[in-house]
Amino acid sequence: MNIDEDHPGFDNEAVWPRRLLHVPSMTSYKWAPGNRYGGRQNPSYIAVSYTWGRFQLRHPDENPHVCALPIRGISWPVPRVDPDVHFSVDQFQHVIYEMMKTAERHYEFDYTKDQRTLQKTPGSWLVRPLLRWLERHRMVYEFLWLDIACIDQRPGPIQMAEIGRQARIFQNAAHSYVWLSHLSYDILESILDNLRVAVSGLDQEPYNRTEPPYNCHTWISQAIQSIGDLTNDPWFKSLWTLQEGFMCNHAIILSKEGRVLCDTSRVVVRSFSLDNLFGITYSIIQWSERTRTPCKDLELLRLMDLIHKTGLAALFCNNPMGLLGISYNRNPTNELDRVYGIMQTLGPDFRVGTDSTHRYTLNELENEFGDAILRTCPVLSQMHVHLQAPAMGSGWRVQANSRVPWMAERGDMFGWNCGNRVETNIEISPLALCSLSTCNVGNTLWARISGKACDFEDLQRGWKSADNSEYANKINQSLWRMHGCTDQAIHMIALDRGTYLDPQPPGLDILNVEASHELAAWMTEKSRRHKLVVFLLGQCSFNMEMFCSGVIMFKREEHGISHWCRVGICTWLYSHMREEDKFHPLWSLLKGDSENWYHIEGLFG
Repeated sequence: MNIDEDHPGFDNEAVWPRRLLHVPSMTSYKWAPGNRYGGRQNPSYIAVSYTWGRFQLRHPDENPHVCALPIRGISWPVPRVDPDVHFSVDQFQHVIYEMMKTAERHYEFDYTKDQRTLQKTPGSWLVRPLLRWLERHRMVYEFLWLDIACIDQRPGPIQMAEIGRQARIFQNAAHSYVWLSHLSYDILESILDNLRVAVSGLDQEPYNRTEPPYNCHTWISQAIQSIGDLTNDPWFKSLWTLQEGFMCNHAIILSKEGRVLCDTSRVVVRSFSLDNLFGITYSIIQWSERTRTPCKDLELLRLMDLIHKTGLAALFCNNPMGLLGISYNRNPTNELDRVYGIMQTLGPDFRVGTDSTHRYTLNELENEFGDAILRTCPVLSQMHVHLQAPAMGSGWRVQANSRVPWMAERGDMFGWNCGNRVETNIEISPLALCSLSTCNVGNTLWARISGKACDFEDLQRGWKSADNSEYANKINQSLWRMHGCTDQAIHMIALDRGTYLDPQPPGLDILNVEASHELAAWMTEKSRRHKLVVFLLGQCSFNMEMFCSGVIMFKREEHGISHWCRVGICTWLYSHMREEDKFHPLWSLLKGDSENWYHIEGLFG
């Protein structure tokens, strides 16, 4: 069947869905010319992210008394969900009606200045009951994008086409929800309150390292418990919700009953969203970069591992390169969904595995995924680190064991222009300065690189001299200090695991001047037998600041193939090395223009 056969005249590149569910009548309406649904033109609609696939009753004789959600206007059977392990039809219907109400279901006059205690004012007594009544009975929206009502559930080109348009659909919605269907309002509120308290306790650790040691373990344990309780909800285990959570980070969180929670941490109270949750998690990560708790402390390792494996860290980042790794912590029905289920995070037009005549393997699909990123966003394609040594020839691409280091959390600074996760007015202008492509050697897809490189030792000395120069104090006022550090070096390094530089000495992963230069010096000394070079990926300017990014690598020969092998990535600031028309002698080196930089090319992987 042609993908337009069911919807003549429909533009597959449009932002509008093929169908929308009209909730008052529970009717799924097709798109019609003029963006009409059931006679309504350009209707405002909301979208919801939830999970049901693993709880589906797949055979008619399995719990035959369980009915499906009643939806009119469709020709496919609506999936039935097992109410004993997930949610009932009545619960689902109730939550759908709740979603049709205003997104901000709270009243600011109810709160005192500390925003935690109800204020019983005349307005509260007179107006609040009226608003509550309106909230209980009035629908603000009529249309909902609900997957089982708006995507043909029968496998085929129409289904695949609409699945491939979810980025557009969510982005065009008036707003979106995330339904945590296993957590009641009271339990969810308690979990989030406990998590806030734990983060507040961690943040009290002094920045000054001359202070007496601070005991963080009570707060670490509380954070582990809270995050564990929260992410036990099935929404955090589904693969497709990983993509939806990344694309709609402003989505409002709904409890099991369909109630919203309030974020009272702001001056103006708002409904609690994924953004709020990810921000709380990021506070833990910021604390982890400066804490004096030993990095091998078992409780600390457990906390950070939980944050990364559940996806909370990757979902905070404005960089989609960590999502493939998170997809391996989730259990899809189809292995290929590890790629299909996240590819739209790279952009609404980003599609791989589109050849319907070919039966893809997961490795082929991951190669195509990595190749597409390499060609469209060459700098971004390297902004991750490997947690395990990749197979020979595949080190160029993002892997199942890839993770985004915090120096690369801003994908918009590395050429990815689809991110909306950082609310800032800073003008950002990234520029790629390399050529990356792929080629087949035997049965392996390799990358081929061409561009400038500099000996790591030369750059390491330049970083050290720059931080010892009269210009160094300018970095203290720079936006380069993005990690809440008291002091930060001109450069940042993130190393891959599984190389000859692994493990690195303890204490050198802290983002401050001393540790950063000690790490670079240790790498130089450790690499006497391996000539490390930095391959220049690109530059970026942001609000009068400029920095470069590169891949750290060395030349090796394996099985008769000479190639460049990466050991990590690095970024370094250089804009502060000038004052008006006066340039520091290190300016050219740090910008990538000096005679220290020379041309290299070859296989990379």
